[in-house]
Amino acid sequence: MNVLHYLNVTIGFSLVMLLLSIVTGFAAQSCLVLYKAKARAVGNGLTNMLEDIGFEKKIAKQNVYALLDKKNATFGDRFKWLSSAISTISQFCLASGAPKDIGREEFLLLLLRKASSDNVLADQLGFQDKAEVKSKLSELEKEMLVEETKEPSLPVQIWRTKAMQTIVPELASKIFARFDEVIDRVNDDVSALGKFLSIIITLPLLLTSWPVDSINLINRLNNDQVLAAKLAEAAEINLPLFQKAQDEFLKCQEQNKNNSNIKQACEKSDKDFKKVMNDTKNLSMVSGLFGNEVKKGITCNVSILGLPIPLFKGCMRAELTPGIFVTWILVSLGSAFWLGLLNKMLGIRSEFSKKLDTQRKFRATSQG
Repeated sequence: MNVLHYLNVTIGFSLVMLLLSIVTGFAAQSCLVLYKAKARAVGNGLTNMLEDIGFEKKIAKQNVYALLDKKNATFGDRFKWLSSAISTISQFCLASGAPKDIGREEFLLLLLRKASSDNVLADQLGFQDKAEVKSKLSELEKEMLVEETKEPSLPVQIWRTKAMQTIVPELASKIFARFDEVIDRVNDDVSALGKFLSIIITLPLLLTSWPVDSINLINRLNNDQVLAAKLAEAAEINLPLFQKAQDEFLKCQEQNKNNSNIKQACEKSDKDFKKVMNDTKNLSMVSGLFGNEVKKGITCNVSILGLPIPLFKGCMRAELTPGIFVTWILVSLGSAFWLGLLNKMLGIRSEFSKKLDTQRKFRATSQG
């Protein structure tokens, strides 16, 4: 019985850590969205890609941001200084309309369309002049219609890819070979930045919103068998649903990583994942489980030149205890770690429960 209780304590504690890591991870991703980290990384990556295939640095940068920033206005010769200023700003922040998930076919098509009216860009792409680009673009559009007629059930990017490999094979091979590498590198870099941000913002979030003291939580679960069992049962019910929804969402993202409309393509799996996650979060209704009973009597200050400057008006935080510090370290391990640990613990608990049931049945049979 004691072994089962200790398993319940471990599972309940891990479930709380999992939920906290999901919340802080979501906060970190929100920061990345506000900062437009992926959009910037894609812009810089595509600029470097064009440099690798022979573009001059200035021309590569100008054309990438001109293509990605669809909302950049043109003001004419009289306002060149204003147009230049807006272009510079957009290169730094990549306006909100910039498609951070632009596909390789769409990017190449945009390049060709721009080159059809720009001799400098046409030359950088390897054409004689913009007239030749116009001719190739016309052939390309016709070839895409042919591919669509052949196999209308295929996605539009497949038609574009086949047409480009037929009409502009050399340029397509250069762009396609490097484009996927750029996007993969961007995803890795943004993922690493997200993990770093998650670690940084976890402690302030814990102190201001969820001051969970790991030491007190373990003691509470150890002393309250009913609560520990309740959390273990909730994990057993919700975790498979959570895992399935997360796997489907990640699978959809992987399959559509080069899709310019990935958000719409994965809308259903995203909603399913969020629903399961929200259902699991309802455990926060258990009194004090997420530190909602902890007193927050310290003003949120940032020290500047030795002077305490209030961070936000009315912001109060809890005292940093050794237990909260431990929670910070544990939550920083990430949701993947706690999800894996929960799966292992639930598997052990299931096997142990079966053995207990077998022993009870055997004793009942022997006494009978």
